[in-house]
Amino acid sequence: MGRHSGAAKLVSGVRDGLALLDDDERRRAIEALRSIVYEDMFGTGSQELPSSACTRCGSIAVQKYGRTPAGKQRWYCKDCKRTFTATTGRVLGMSKLPDDVWMRFIESFISRDSLRDCADKCGVCLRTAWFMRHRVMECIKRYNPAFNTGAGDRVEIDETYFRDSYKGYGHANSKLTMPRPARTSGKKASKRGLSKEQVCVVTGIDDKGASFLVVAGRGLLGKARALRALTGRIGAGALVVTDKAGSYPAVLKRLGAELKQTDATEHGINRVNSLHARLKDFMKPFKGVSTKHLQSYLSWFQWTEVFKSRPTEQQRTMGRQVRGGTYRRTRSAYINMPMPI
Repeated sequence: MGRHSGAAKLVSGVRDGLALLDDDERRRAIEALRSIVYEDMFGTGSQELPSSACTRCGSIAVQKYGRTPAGKQRWYCKDCKRTFTATTGRVLGMSKLPDDVWMRFIESFISRDSLRDCADKCGVCLRTAWFMRHRVMECIKRYNPAFNTGAGDRVEIDETYFRDSYKGYGHANSKLTMPRPARTSGKKASKRGLSKEQVCVVTGIDDKGASFLVVAGRGLLGKARALRALTGRIGAGALVVTDKAGSYPAVLKRLGAELKQTDATEHGINRVNSLHARLKDFMKPFKGVSTKHLQSYLSWFQWTEVFKSRPTEQQRTMGRQVRGGTYRRTRSAYINMPMPI
């Protein structure tokens, strides 16, 4: 009770203090308070302890090696003969942008603002906003729980499709070339139905709400691609409910799962259909995602599904994940990423 009373007094004192300032002073004070709050939302955490292994080669043969000019503990790897700190390879540790800029970006990221809006709010250029988005997506997807079902579990599986996109190809700073003539964004596919111009995403959701989404090639789903998508996710003894698609019976029999096929009138896969509807709503503001980055956006959507019941915790949780998160790809690696299918 005393802690809540102290917090109320602090808020009241801040409000009373702001009322005494003129407009310009109040604006500067609010910005300063915002920065303090944002930095706190990243968590404090120790900057003295190294990761479990060298951030460059993965070796655990490390030892203390003095301190940096900023006072941070430096570590030496006996295998790769290089030094590192607790923030080496971390999203924030390797960024020149202040923490409060990253927190403002995370605020816009969760709201799914356009890149131009993100850039304006953070005071960065459009290219930097794009790079920050991919940094965050690469970081948070490692926190998505693994999907695995076994005996006694029930899971609904179906596919959804997205228009194949080569967005980002052919730019002056890209080494990739278009394999076909460019099309106007939003234009319909030249072929009707589930052709090779559509990217298949296999999705599944169990009765507890856990889900998976995996890019599974172009066009209608075949047995080989279905097997790759479900291996490691569907275990022996699981009850799998699907539609009448012919690619599942042989695959699920091989995995040792029990299959129940249904049609639309039986409403047997309403849960996965609802997942598809939420996914389409999530992707709509982006107005088309490049196929080479589609899996990253699916992982972002899956992250929102995990935390959808705790919206007030999303920003704080993502702040901690980004602060301690690592990345592997450089800016050029994102730009020149080859098609995964």
